Amino acid sequence: MKKHILSASIAVGLVMAAGLSPATQAMSLNAQGTGQALIFPYYTVNSANQTLLSVVNGTEAGKAVRIRFREARNARTVFSANLYLSPFDVWTASIFSLSETAPSNPGNLLTFDNSCMLPRIKNNLNLPVLSNQRRYQPFTNYAYTGASNDAGPDTLDRTREGYFEMIEMGEVVNRDHNTLNALLPDTSGIPNCQQIERAWLPLSVEPPNVAYWTVNAMADIDPPRGGLFGVVSIVDALAGTMMSYQPDAIDAFSSIALHTAPNAAQPTLADARTTATTAVAQVFTDGRLITSTYPVERAIDAVSALFMQDEVFNEFVTHANVGGASEWVLTMPTKYAYTDEAIVGQTAIAPFTRIFPITASASNTGTAAVDVRRNIFDREEGPTVSISCNPAYDIFFYCDTGFPSPPVINEFPLLRWASNVVAFNQAPQSPDAASTLLGSKVTINIPAADLNVFDGRAGLGFHSLNTFDGSLIHLHRLRPDQAGGIWNGLPVTGFWAVSYTNGQLTPGVLSNYAAAYKHRGENTFSLPPE
Repeated sequence: MKKHILSASIAVGLVMAAGLSPATQAMSLNAQGTGQALIFPYYTVNSANQTLLSVVNGTEAGKAVRIRFREARNARTVFSANLYLSPFDVWTASIFSLSETAPSNPGNLLTFDNSCMLPRIKNNLNLPVLSNQRRYQPFTNYAYTGASNDAGPDTLDRTREGYFEMIEMGEVVNRDHNTLNALLPDTSGIPNCQQIERAWLPLSVEPPNVAYWTVNAMADIDPPRGGLFGVVSIVDALAGTMMSYQPDAIDAFSSIALHTAPNAAQPTLADARTTATTAVAQVFTDGRLITSTYPVERAIDAVSALFMQDEVFNEFVTHANVGGASEWVLTMPTKYAYTDEAIVGQTAIAPFTRIFPITASASNTGTAAVDVRRNIFDREEGPTVSISCNPAYDIFFYCDTGFPSPPVINEFPLLRWASNVVAFNQAPQSPDAASTLLGSKVTINIPAADLNVFDGRAGLGFHSLNTFDGSLIHLHRLRPDQAGGIWNGLPVTGFWAVSYTNGQLTPGVLSNYAAAYKHRGENTFSLPPE
């Protein structure tokens, strides 16, 4: 196969053709971990886990931030809020469950932080209370039931795992109503959140000079400039383990303020703005910086371009000698904008090929599966075969090594949902079974042990597949940018979660360890056909 990959000179030519210089501001994934938008690829409260999270304003400016939690299957919103951070502020929260009993127990958000949040959780007398008198916000199913119903489950346990995003809507200043001063803590450490709350009240309740954001959402708001960063820790208190990861940080997400009311549907990742008419992404591939420009109505493609992968790869450890358990989180943070029938209609948008339907059917009870090519190797470069499978076919294809795939591997690792957990060498899962480590209900198992592989590395490929006759099947490709260039694969992020159990340290005592490691990947950018 001859790939048309951009050279550095061609890349610059396309940049100039788009009317931009290489130094023009554009979205990118910040290698230092700070940005205007943060993508946290996974939270869970299953199997006695809870998720701890924090976001830091690393700047001397005030920040208005939209935080949105999305459930794993179809990325429907289970809770969203406006968060207002003072300069150098840190906001912390936890996601927990009151019980493992499904389907009546949702995930819940708890924060005792003083930062201003709307809707308010701390000291909100309308919310349920714990025995320590702290209030918490239950996640809800309003976005996937009733008039918003989709083909997935309606129950609250669907809220127990997923991912979340934080988008800076703008910087808070003192220009009109001294709003930045309201965010600054007083001598007791408490900001004036009452002013922030009243600024969004209806005019029937407060006069315009008090409900000033109801009149003009941009009062005391300047365009965003970034500087946010954060961390998540998934804690299993019973096992004594904690797995932590940092979110993906998008720089230059928007050149304009995106400040909206807490109950507004926007902003989302589809609201990226580089200019009034474009959204521009800059991505490194093969040591070259590629600039892709998209019309503003396809801004979601610019965000997807940042995450596009031909293949993701990482390690796994499952050997009984170390009590190993391994699961990969694979989240597609923009997938909903291409596959949710309520958004796109009955035809999926590239790079995806299948719809998550509004109404369940015998053939689809709530998934939008993608085609995956997988490869498995042990630590000694074996076995001598890799596994390449396309679920659209009933036959096995030749592998990259030229050998046929062994017929003992008969499960295809379809990534069916927005967030997915790929488990290694776990028992066959029933639809309601939970994975061993994260307790996930959106799990696919790869039985590498059928090849006598318990520890090693794996790769999941999303772009192309060679068939028996040597022809090439393009599985997933993003729509062309304005210069005709195409990013191959799927927009994917995530990490490898691993745990070890040591029963030999002290007689009769089990010692548990856990960690999380970001996935590696490959991306390619193709020229239009000649």
